[in-house]
Amino acid sequence: MSADNPLNQIRQEQPGMLSNEWDRINKDDPEHALAIINDPKLDFPVLYMLRDQLDTRSEALESRPRIALSQIRNILHGADLGIDQMASFANQHHQVVEAMHWMLSTGWKNIVSMDYTQVIDQTAINFLHTYHENWLKEMVDLVFYRYKNKSQRHYLISAMWETANPLCLVYLANYLLSNQSVESNYARRMLHFIPEVKHANDNASAFLAFETWYEENAHYLVYTGETNDAVPGGRPYRIHYSAKYLGKYVSPRKGEPLQALMSNEKENYYGFVRLPMRQQINLSTYSCRLRKEQPKIWRPWIVLNLNEQLQSISMPVHGRYEG
Repeated sequence: MSADNPLNQIRQEQPGMLSNEWDRINKDDPEHALAIINDPKLDFPVLYMLRDQLDTRSEALESRPRIALSQIRNILHGADLGIDQMASFANQHHQVVEAMHWMLSTGWKNIVSMDYTQVIDQTAINFLHTYHENWLKEMVDLVFYRYKNKSQRHYLISAMWETANPLCLVYLANYLLSNQSVESNYARRMLHFIPEVKHANDNASAFLAFETWYEENAHYLVYTGETNDAVPGGRPYRIHYSAKYLGKYVSPRKGEPLQALMSNEKENYYGFVRLPMRQQINLSTYSCRLRKEQPKIWRPWIVLNLNEQLQSISMPVHGRYEG
């Protein structure tokens, strides 16, 4: 957070004086006051706290603060207000994204009021889901910040999971190594649906267990819609065992393989999905490890009859894993 803009420093040191100080600067030198608000180094919480004083002169503002003021009104008053009367808010994509990024990057690590929290939440959700911007890591950081400060995070968690992007698991797992127990324990709680993480002896062991699990299963994870926040014991991702068995990447959202199946693979696929779950887990794990460690052996193995494959998983000739 920059202190180069004088209003940032006032908000940090004497927030109760911000409004009066703005009125003084505006009265003495309106042009300078406008330049301070248009300054790219201004932090969003300042604009938010001065929003009522700035509304009446919003036409004199540059697009970034003007769009931010519109976004505040959109969220708090339910109006779709663009930056001009001739264009909808959604059609001003580049400028809107730029303004939202500024709002979030300078404003997420603040809790000014309940309304302010609502503005940050909805802007973050719009940024991820409406404008499809890459803000997933920052969303995870925001969730942890809110948790530490015992503040609202339900909608953020839902939006994070609803991206159906397994990469969020990596960002969550990074917090297992935090030197703050409140963060590392919360990360463990968020990842409890992974047995290897849940049963690890400590957070460092949980992190290593996660890395192994993710390396093996990342391409076969499917979003379930269950979340820890909404469903006790929720499992936001499941492993697509038939895809893991065949080595076919899947769409995390749709749960369908992205790669076509050859005729012999289809035959084994239909047999595989009829197996008991324990056998599916064992066979898919064996296939995955064999494919990684001994690909030249895996290629002829995967086209064998399913019964022959099941017999082979207890034989050490194809690798170290035994079913």
